[in-house]
Amino acid sequence: MYNSLAQEVARLRREVAEIRKGQRVAHGASIENAALEVKDDTGSLRAIVGQQADGTSGIQVVNGPPPPAPSAPGVASVLGGVTVSWDGLFAAGAVIPLDWSRVEVHASSTPSFDPLPTTLQTTIETAQGATVVVPTDVPVYVRLLARNTSGAASPSSIEVGPYGPAPVVADDILDGIVTEVKLANDAVTVAKIAAAAVGTTEIADDAITTPKVTAGAILAGQIAAGAVVTDKLAAEAVTAAKIAALAITTDKIDANAITTSKLAAGSVDATALKADAITGKTITGGTITGSLLQTATSGERITVNEAGANKVLVYDSTGRAVGELSGDGLGLEGTSGAIIWIDPDSTYPNLRFYTADGANSAYINIVEAAPGDADIGINSGTFSTPGGAMRWRTFFGRDFWAAERIRTSSDTVNIGGRIFMDGTSATVGYQDATSATQRADVLFTPGNAQLRARLLNTPPASSNTALLVETAAGHTGYMLRLFNDDAAAYRFSVDLAGNTTIGGVLSAPNIATGTVTITPAAAYTPTSIPVTGLNVAGSTFRGYATANSTVPGYRASATPPGAGVTGVSVSNVTSTGLTVWVNRENTTNTTINWMVIGS
Repeated sequence: MYNSLAQEVARLRREVAEIRKGQRVAHGASIENAALEVKDDTGSLRAIVGQQADGTSGIQVVNGPPPPAPSAPGVASVLGGVTVSWDGLFAAGAVIPLDWSRVEVHASSTPSFDPLPTTLQTTIETAQGATVVVPTDVPVYVRLLARNTSGAASPSSIEVGPYGPAPVVADDILDGIVTEVKLANDAVTVAKIAAAAVGTTEIADDAITTPKVTAGAILAGQIAAGAVVTDKLAAEAVTAAKIAALAITTDKIDANAITTSKLAAGSVDATALKADAITGKTITGGTITGSLLQTATSGERITVNEAGANKVLVYDSTGRAVGELSGDGLGLEGTSGAIIWIDPDSTYPNLRFYTADGANSAYINIVEAAPGDADIGINSGTFSTPGGAMRWRTFFGRDFWAAERIRTSSDTVNIGGRIFMDGTSATVGYQDATSATQRADVLFTPGNAQLRARLLNTPPASSNTALLVETAAGHTGYMLRLFNDDAAAYRFSVDLAGNTTIGGVLSAPNIATGTVTITPAAAYTPTSIPVTGLNVAGSTFRGYATANSTVPGYRASATPPGAGVTGVSVSNVTSTGLTVWVNRENTTNTTINWMVIGS
């Protein structure tokens, strides 16, 4: 039973809270800024419903069992690779699990291979099955692998293969697909050329030499404009009267041949300038479209739209590209090979820092969990632990902040030291999202600190008090209370006056108690019995004894008179024992209760 009205009220409040909680769930519960954990009969976490650790809301399935192996793939040869088909079924007629996510297509030129990230070619995301193309130049073996939403992999399917790309035949080639550069030298002989099949526009420059031309075969009407070059003309063979208007173009004029005195005012405008015509000058105004801009052709330089890639590239003195500005973001590479990359197009825009070998990275990202939010996360690189790959994360969310150690494969699972703070509370300690019994933290709320773990106090050696409870002026409650939920009772209480109530048996190393039975040697004869084997703490010891008797003294009215205990005492009191004495008016066995107290 409770010791006070306050205790009873506290119990009733807890019971009402539980009743309300049950009513809310029974009539359509609302989870406010929290999550509901779903566990199986072994206590393992299976799903998290509600607000996730990264600030998003939804259902996160974890620790699901591996799905069954998919049925054997169908493989066929095609141009440039093979097709792989999955019929949407599973080995041994197994039923598709509810948490099925996808089927991975793996291919390798080596038989009996194990599906690895290096053999993954593509995925099939529909449970109805599908056909995908795997590009390859060599015969390959194919396996399928299913995964669930927790990322667990199934056993791999039966291996099928080898299958290689189909050979190319004439019927497979579209008209016009084979161009001149695809033909080998001397591949076309005279016997393969139809009469009149070759016109002048297919003949390379200088392909026909003078010995191949018969006398009188070329008339003036057969000479194309520009066909006769200057080095074939005799000196002064061409006079001004022989030059048609506009017949001389700029590419026929030697450098510096035309001076400004030979140009009419206004005769040169922007439309009359050819590429490469401007060197070392300033261009003001106008628009440059579809061009490559660069500060140099090699070495340390900056280029714009190199190779038509719509990028700004920065090269160092060795000609190595160390900076990029493009539609993908902004990247910088240091001399060690470390990279900083800004990615504004990701689902969570981020700033990522790569190690020199590119094998690990840390990043800062922004999350808009709700419209208008600008939550920010700071994540360390991945590191290996006995429990799997982990990383540290600091997250600033909507009116909360957390610092925790999370799994790389599932950022909703935190294991290790953790700090969580919001506008009404702060939690500091250890938390394991996979095992609620491992929790050890302190929850701070206004005016209160709740320790949710066993307490081990190991203060350093000093003259200060090891554990101090000091109440403020005006305090009216207890100074210390220990409550047992199972028994619904207080086990230890200390009030303001120091009155101590113990709801059980008090055991102290400086107190020893016991009982002995003494048979007097004769009436009115003091008789003793030693008590040994004690281990009482202290330096000064006091002993006490009392008889367990209904006749504590001489009674004249007794029949016969003189049947009582006339005295009980102790002597030789030490930390290891004492001597208990009794004197009575007869020789009846007497039970004596004794006590030794050390101080």
